[in-house]
Amino acid sequence: MRQPRSDVTRNRRLLVEAAIESFHELGWDVPLDTVARRAGVGNATLYRHFPTREDLYEAAFAEIRERLAAVLDRYREVDDGWQALHGLVVEIYSTAPVGPAMGSPAQERLDTSPSLTSLVTDVRDALDRVLRLAQGQGSVRTDVDIEDLGLLLDSLRPLVAASAKVAPELWQRHLALVLDALRSEAASPLPPRVADAEQRLRLTRAARHG
Repeated sequence: MRQPRSDVTRNRRLLVEAAIESFHELGWDVPLDTVARRAGVGNATLYRHFPTREDLYEAAFAEIRERLAAVLDRYREVDDGWQALHGLVVEIYSTAPVGPAMGSPAQERLDTSPSLTSLVTDVRDALDRVLRLAQGQGSVRTDVDIEDLGLLLDSLRPLVAASAKVAPELWQRHLALVLDALRSEAASPLPPRVADAEQRLRLTRAARHG
C-alpha cells in the first residue's frame, strides 16, 4: 500500500529537523543512521528522501535559509543602523545552528550547494545593508567593510556555541564588546583590510584549525 502523502511530507520534515539538530550537536560527519533514529524513521525511509549525504545537506541548508528569511526581512527597512546591526547579529546567531561540532562550512559545500550559497549571500547582504546604514548615520567607522565585520563575527561564533548550555546569553556581552570596536568615536587608524570574501574564508579556516 502506498504511504499517504501526509506521512511522506511529515517524515521528510522530521528528517530535515533531525539532520539540523544532529549536525549542530555532532558535526557534519554524523552517521546518517543517527539522523534516522533521531527522526524516528528507518534508514530506508531516509534514503528514499535523501539518497546521498549531499542531498541531506542541501535540504538542511534550505531549511535554515527559510528560517532566516523572516529574520532578514525584518531588517530591510530600519531607522537606526546601529541598533539594527546589533539586533540582526543576535537574531542570526539565535536562529542559525552554530554548534561546536559544526565548524565553518567547507569551501566545497559553498561550491556545490545552491542553498548554502544563497544562505551565505542573504546574510552577507543583510549585514552589509545595515552596516552601510550605520556608517551613513555616523555611528560606525567608515574605514571598515563587510569583510571586516564578517571576520569579527566569525571570531565570536565559537563562544556562541560554547556558551549555549552553560550561559546562553553570555555571548551577547561579548558581542557588545566586539561591535564597540566598530564605533566611530575615538577610532584608531587601521592597517590594510582583508582583500575579499575568499581571503576572509581562508583566514577564518586557518584561525580555527591553528
